[in-house]
Amino acid sequence: MMASMIDRGLKAFAAEVVGTLVLMLAGPGSAVLAGDRIGALGVALGFGLALMVMAYVIGPISGCHINPAVTVGLWLARKIKGVDVVFYIVAQLVGAFLGGLAIWIIAKSKTGFDATNHFAANGWGRFSPGGYSVAGAIVVEILFTAVLVFVVLASGHDRFPKGFGPLAIGLTLTLIHLTTIPVDNTSVNPARSFGAAVFAGSDALRQLWVFLLFPLVGAVVGLLAWLAVDDSRLEDTLLGGSEMLRDVRDAATTVVHKAADAAGDALD
Repeated sequence: MMASMIDRGLKAFAAEVVGTLVLMLAGPGSAVLAGDRIGALGVALGFGLALMVMAYVIGPISGCHINPAVTVGLWLARKIKGVDVVFYIVAQLVGAFLGGLAIWIIAKSKTGFDATNHFAANGWGRFSPGGYSVAGAIVVEILFTAVLVFVVLASGHDRFPKGFGPLAIGLTLTLIHLTTIPVDNTSVNPARSFGAAVFAGSDALRQLWVFLLFPLVGAVVGLLAWLAVDDSRLEDTLLGGSEMLRDVRDAATTVVHKAADAAGDALD
């Protein structure tokens, strides 16, 4: 039995490595190798299609997280075990590095290519495609990672149409990129940011902390948003141990009930 568990774990690890590598090749790879031809729409589709295809292919093996923020969100929702979190994130970082390395090797074969600050890395200020500040990047990473995690959690619900989860998640990632590429080149995935930054140079590495930290904050926000519409309770998640969150939830519930009562009285 132990051997079987180890074998499944290794297969899941390999699946996350391969899945994240493919996401890098199709996402940052499309930007670095063909961005001048396909534009932002093409890059957004590269990310979305890669996630959709990998979700169908490796979803049955590892769940196809290929994103530390998704892994953390599912862990907080008690969808995966805590022991799997580090295991998955290490696999994702390995896959992102290998994907970045493959892109770098291909790109370097082009005469005059310089990866420094030109490797689809995430950034703000002078490294933002649209000149947005760090505040804009932070808000984008929190809100849009929350959207992605919200959709991931929703697609795993029993009431969600069977077989359409990967399609919904892939299209969500496409929409996210269409909206946010001009702000910070779109992360919503710490592994993707890491895989690009290590080859883009010191400037990207200095700004990397935003794209490691705030997508994880977004994962928490996405889970809270899901709890607002799902039958699950805060106490059913790892966040249920937070007295502050329980107090906020209870206060919000009280306000809603009072507003409903007041509206009912006004209609009587």
